[in-house]
Amino acid sequence: MTVLDIPELALVALVGVSGSGKSTFARRHFLPSQVLSSDAFRAMVADDENDQSASADAFDALHYVAGKRLRAGRLTVVDATNLQPH
Repeated sequence: MTVLDIPELALVALVGVSGSGKSTFARRHFLPSQVLSSDAFRAMVADDENDQSASADAFDALHYVAGKRLRAGRLTVVDATNLQPH
């Protein structure tokens, strides 16, 4: 069994290409409330998690929620390809 030693206040960025197992890893190791999925945010803003034209709005919302969680001292996991350096 793998043990993850992550501080209570942390930002975890899951990085990898689509289909690499980021979401599966997140489901196995974190509470659903701790995981912010770019796909889920795309679905929230565009009713389609695959609608790449909604990415800017989806990431605006994701970053907003991540900031709120981190300011509250909560572990936050971002499940996205995270391929851009910023």
